[in-house]
Amino acid sequence: MNDTFGRGERTTQAVFCVCADESVVSAANSSTEKLEGAAFFGEFRDYITADKRPQFSPSLKNAAACVALVDFDKDPELALQTSERLQQLFLKKISIVAVGSALDASLLLRAMRSGCTEYLSKPVKVDELQAALLRFRESMISAPNAQHSVGRVIAFFGAKGGVGTTTLAVHLATYLVRHHHKKTLLIDHKHQLGHVALYLGLKDTRYHFDELLRNVDRLDVELLNGFVIRHESGLDVIASPETATVYHESKRDELERVMDFLRREYDYILIDSFVGYQDSKLSIINQADEIYLVSTPDVASLRDLARLVESMSLSDLAMSKLRLVLNRSTAEDSLNAAQIQKAIHFPVSISIANNYLELMQAINEGKPILPSAKTAFNQQLLAWSNQIVLGHAEPERPAPKKRGLAFWRRSGDDRRMEPGAGRRGSLMGQEPDESSREFAKEKA
Repeated sequence: MNDTFGRGERTTQAVFCVCADESVVSAANSSTEKLEGAAFFGEFRDYITADKRPQFSPSLKNAAACVALVDFDKDPELALQTSERLQQLFLKKISIVAVGSALDASLLLRAMRSGCTEYLSKPVKVDELQAALLRFRESMISAPNAQHSVGRVIAFFGAKGGVGTTTLAVHLATYLVRHHHKKTLLIDHKHQLGHVALYLGLKDTRYHFDELLRNVDRLDVELLNGFVIRHESGLDVIASPETATVYHESKRDELERVMDFLRREYDYILIDSFVGYQDSKLSIINQADEIYLVSTPDVASLRDLARLVESMSLSDLAMSKLRLVLNRSTAEDSLNAAQIQKAIHFPVSISIANNYLELMQAINEGKPILPSAKTAFNQQLLAWSNQIVLGHAEPERPAPKKRGLAFWRRSGDDRRMEPGAGRRGSLMGQEPDESSREFAKEKA
């Protein structure tokens, strides 16, 4: 794969080549340069099969639509396997173009059955490819439901143990389900003795995420359903083992394939992980759309937080996704969010109020606090979930209803001001003071 891959912005139409010669690559590049919204993402020099799968950049996977130009001249059988594999990986948001010097009728039919939607003969002409790209785009617009939504992966790491990472992940996941009605999966990525199922009051956690990774070659909806536990809120959970088990360090390819599958099944996938899992931590960082690093405002946590931010700063990709969460924050803390930002040279995105006693009761009962509770903790969690789903912290509010002259009502009773009673602009015959004016404006 050449280094034109990895563009940061979401692209309307991402075009790439597979095992194509220089003339095809040049035509693809020229076509996208003249077509607004399209971008050329480079070439894969090997065919893509079940045994040989490249690393797809996040920007390519998150593109609204993809177009693959697969060269059939080098190896028609592998080209057919590539077409089938791309269909499995990108589902209905990809259009596959078979490219070749001459395809006989039998091979052309097999190409169409494997997922190819167009055939272009060599040498590929720029205007013909542009016309094909426009047709693909129009078909996507005319049938928007054909594009499968792509879920977002949100990773949680604690600066150290005991800072409340699992508690926040559990509550945020239930808020996404209960308040925003999003199909959400919460994964306890602890190799043993994780607490997600415990905090949710779930039992019978026989199958775990490590086992799902080991069975990635068999992964389908039926297998996934065997691993998932459904919470009463509607949240799906993949739990951690409740006993000490053999450690399984997942391979990057295993995690990537599982995440690709889960993105097609859920709106949000939340992963409660641990910074000590070095190899899998890097894989999760690569796969995640957002990374939340949780700390509390104490010296030990802040020291570890500073070291972790420093470590992640070596990767531009990780830093672009990183968000800091200050948990159990109070007005009496020796260091506030602004001072912490100055010390670690990275902004604190979210501060969560200390609600320790109520959360301990919720954990002991296995019942997360409901979004309807009127506490500072709940309001901040709701703002957090709004930011994730809506892109801003404030909830969507209905248009205010017209209330006529309701502001003339006096506080404490339903009596209205009688016509002519008192001077103009007064309440019950008295000149309104400043607080009364403000009260009337607020009621209006």
